[in-house]
Parts: sequence; structure tokens; C-alpha cells
Amino acid sequence: MKSKAFASVSGPALSSNVAAVPSTGTSILCNAVRHMSYKLKTNSAAKKRFVALPSGKFKHWRSGKRHINTGMDRGRLNKAGLAAYATPRQSKHLRRLMPYA
Repeated sequence: MKSKAFASVSGPALSSNVAAVPSTGTSILCNAVRHMSYKLKTNSAAKKRFVALPSGKFKHWRSGKRHINTGMDRGRLNKAGLAAYATPRQSKHLRRLMPYA
């Protein structure tokens, strides 16, 4: 007579007192993780420079306000401090660079 500890793991209806021992020696969870699809990587440069908004647009900050500002107009310098939004063409590219944004 076979012991209940070595029962097969073929069906989803296992009783609670039977230990699930797969024949391969690895856990069932490990097998499930092995067959998952590949995770996409987010581009590091894009995630540092752009923020995804709930509307699907991408927000970024303008360049030109860090240094060498002594000869610039006040209006130009103030405008450089404002945020801007990506164009539709840039947004299409950014969706591929940041798949989880």
C-alpha cells in the first residue's frame, strides 16, 4: 500500500493533509516563475528626465537654467524654469522606453 506522503500531484484537488511533492524535486512555485514571460526594462535615462502623467502625456523640464545665466533675459530665464510636455512623436517613443509608466 502506498503512503499518502508520496501521492501524485496531478490534480488540483489535493487534500490538506497530503504533502505536495513534485517528481522533479523543485517546488511548484519555482516552475510557475520559470515559465513567465520576460520583464521589459525601463530606460534609465528616460525615467530620470520624464514623468508619465495619468492622461498619457509625458512631462519634462527645460534645459538652460543651471549655469552661465548672467547674460540671459529675465523672461528667458524664467521660461527655462517651467515644465514642458513631450510632443506626440516623442510620446510614442517614450512609451517604448518606459513600458510600465
